[in-house]
Amino acid sequence: MSTANLARILGANAIRFADREALVYQDRCWTYRELAAEVHALAAGLREQGVGRDSRVAVVAGNVPEFLMLSLALAKLGAVSVPLNYRLTAGELRQLMERAAVEAVATVPEFAPLTAAATATLPQVRRYALEPIDDAGGWIDVRSLIAAHRGARVPDAELDDAALQRIVYTSGTTSLPKGVMLTHGNVNANMYAQIVELGLRADDRILNFAPLYHVGGTDLPGYAIWQVGGCMVLQRRFDPARVLTAIEAERITGMVVAATMLDMMRRAAETTRADLSSVRWLIFSQVSPALFKVARALFPNARLIEGYGLTETCSGLTYLDEAHMETKPGSVGLPLVGVDVRVVDPAGNDVGVGAEGEVVARGPKVSPGYLDDPEATAEAFRDGWFHTGDIGCFDEDGYLYIRDRLKDMIRSGGENMSSAEIENVLADHPKVLAVAVVGAPHPRWVEVPVAFVVGRPGLDAADLIEHARRRLGGFKVPKEIYLVEELPTNPSGKILKRSLREMRPRLTPDWAYEDRDRGAGGASAAGGQHE
Repeated sequence: MSTANLARILGANAIRFADREALVYQDRCWTYRELAAEVHALAAGLREQGVGRDSRVAVVAGNVPEFLMLSLALAKLGAVSVPLNYRLTAGELRQLMERAAVEAVATVPEFAPLTAAATATLPQVRRYALEPIDDAGGWIDVRSLIAAHRGARVPDAELDDAALQRIVYTSGTTSLPKGVMLTHGNVNANMYAQIVELGLRADDRILNFAPLYHVGGTDLPGYAIWQVGGCMVLQRRFDPARVLTAIEAERITGMVVAATMLDMMRRAAETTRADLSSVRWLIFSQVSPALFKVARALFPNARLIEGYGLTETCSGLTYLDEAHMETKPGSVGLPLVGVDVRVVDPAGNDVGVGAEGEVVARGPKVSPGYLDDPEATAEAFRDGWFHTGDIGCFDEDGYLYIRDRLKDMIRSGGENMSSAEIENVLADHPKVLAVAVVGAPHPRWVEVPVAFVVGRPGLDAADLIEHARRRLGGFKVPKEIYLVEELPTNPSGKILKRSLREMRPRLTPDWAYEDRDRGAGGASAAGGQHE
């Protein structure tokens, strides 16, 4: 009998840790017995409505308990979760739902209008409300579904490691997001790696405010806390003062933060005198020396873990160990248990110590490929290795450093975005002749997208921004527009984006977002991401 089903993490624990807290959200708490019962009831309700093996259900929601319950109920049935970024436009969401061939979508009141617009031309897609939605949109209330099937018992579908658990869309260098396939085997291997690397145990309590549509929310360490009988304290979104208060009240032992959040927490700590001594580990990435010092001052008892991972590797690929967290600044550490990592030249040969090359990885945590995209899969997953597209090097002790990107990925406030996708939208403006988008450094969001545009006479930068806003999620809209006469290229005609980054400080933008206290691009503190 196959035993790879993710939902098995609740089975024995509903008996072994029956009365221990499994999930805390606002003023609500679920023990392991109660959480298992909720998942059983939801699975029974979904099964009654035709959700079964290989059904695909999208989720457009912030961090609510029902999001997690739904993911486990779908796993129990052998169905597939398709979490989607609620910062996308209705058109973008509709396209991703169509590509994933979803038969249902679940949302919350906040995103009900967006989800309704996305499914307006998809009448076959059933609509579920994770929280009550007060309109006549034909929403099936998940809480009512649970109440109507309370006491039901649904067996876990027999699944092997290759069974698809989730489809997570991620932007790369192509214009369209790619659907990363994560299997039950990937998730189980990741849980094991997180337990070993973080030393997770039953008395751990993690604070989770990372968006659940990201692997950062569900897999870092995410589900792994329930494998060991610990507790997840879930917050709907990131709020620095509430985070600090929760750490003290819930005696939080670990959490994942975006670099942009650390300074927000530092400023909140000036007025929120919370005891943060319970935190024993903190995972982040792309933290500057100054922010490392902030983290050390805030969390004096914590192991500060610089990490590196991708959606395709089901979150963390390497972690910096405690013994070297201060002596190897800039390193992302060593491979997690069960993962092999190499740095190779274009021919696939290992490069020497200190030499730069592409980072490649293999292991049971690594995705089998991209949904219905054999070309992208063949390009990234070849010769038994996943080619990350990132440039790195090893030091003499085998510690990995990420130096640059082959992909023109912009990483902003915890979000990843494709420069090519933004370029294609801008290029569709009738007065745009050529365009290049790069990431520009930002003190809070790490990077923000900025665009260099060669246009026809009369091109107005503000008009171009409005064009982008109609086509892109707000966080992808460029924060600066530079109207230039030409773009720098190499002899073969390829645009030199490094030259654009070097040019930018010497230029005055023709349009720029006013960087108010909320951050560039209309940023808010919600989830640490900008809107």
